Amino acid sequence: MQKNYWRFPAVLLSVSALTCFDAAPATAAENKMAFSVDVALSPKAAARLAALNEKIAVAAYWFGEPTRAARRHANEMGQISLGTEEIRIPGTGGRAQMTGQPAQAEHFGWVKDGAVQVNVNVFSARQSGPNNILACDLFEDAAALAHARPIPLLCKLIEEH
Repeated sequence: MQKNYWRFPAVLLSVSALTCFDAAPATAAENKMAFSVDVALSPKAAARLAALNEKIAVAAYWFGEPTRAARRHANEMGQISLGTEEIRIPGTGGRAQMTGQPAQAEHFGWVKDGAVQVNVNVFSARQSGPNNILACDLFEDAAALAHARPIPLLCKLIEEH
């Protein structure tokens, strides 16, 4: 396991605060904030999602450390929030193509050294109930690293953890 992957249940802000899209093909224009996430499921997670007819949500949060001049624009975590995107994929897992379109390029200059980061969380889409039932790997690292190759993330049921 690489240093930028972690395992624990994702705790997120309200899903309604995210930009939400159904999984779609990659955009024609090359976007350096776009990337792919390959979601794999444990056998128990696959069986439960199938029984519930549940989908999987993949959420991306772009951010960065503020420059000295942009500190007034930082959020409560001391970071520059650049945008969020959520993609829903079938409950069988597979590839989520993040478009990167919500990442606010006009604010990249507010990020120290232009080092845009991305945090990726995966969770159940909560169509069959109010609670997330998945514990998935996370990714948090440079957006350029995410763009370079698909990010593999494994999901299990929370009770498997």
